[in-house]
Amino acid sequence: MKPFYIDYPQEKVEEHRHVYRCVYCKILTTTINGLLENHSKDCLYRKQQTQQDRLECDSKSSSKHFEPHSADEVD
Repeated sequence: MKPFYIDYPQEKVEEHRHVYRCVYCKILTTTINGLLENHSKDCLYRKQQTQQDRLECDSKSSSKHFEPHSADEVD
């Protein structure tokens, strides 16, 4: 998992000068504040990132396996 999610597509809010929001869920970037859980639950970006995070976590956990240390072996 990333500490902050700031790579989501954004669009400018027309009525304001420097205000942006997520293209998918329309929540303001200042409300999202880089946190995935601050996007709406049905936001496409949030769903994609959650799935990607799960896949990365699964691949990391499957690559770790127990290897006994040979230094503790008794002859």
